[in-house]
Amino acid sequence: MALVGAALVVAGCDARTVDFKSADTNQGKQLFVKNCGGCHVLRDAATAGTVGPDLDDAFRAARSKTGGGFDESTFFQITLDQMRLAAPPMPHFDEPPQKLPEDQLVDIAAYVAKVAGKPVQAQQATGGTSTGTTTSP
Repeated sequence: MALVGAALVVAGCDARTVDFKSADTNQGKQLFVKNCGGCHVLRDAATAGTVGPDLDDAFRAARSKTGGGFDESTFFQITLDQMRLAAPPMPHFDEPPQKLPEDQLVDIAAYVAKVAGKPVQAQQATGGTSTGTTTSP
């Protein structure tokens, strides 16, 4: 939750917005698994990283009405900012050697915003990218 809180402050102070509605979330899922899944837990991606925050836990409360009811665009901006302004041990994906093109950063952020913190059944009902092979804890 601290990740979300700190990122909300950063996101709120940054006037930069990126249109994420045209992002390729299927590509974002593949990129997330390859570049982020070794560190982060995300049920929809079936990743079990142990270094970074569990993204489902980090976003679950903030999605709820009691946690603020933040929408997908907020989670998108938080995720994009975290990839751009990463604190160690997270790599800086906007700098070599881990640099990813902007469209790939947008795809990853849109994917995470779409699925993180949602129950797998809700992801499937709203067009999430779960393949049905992920089980709930």
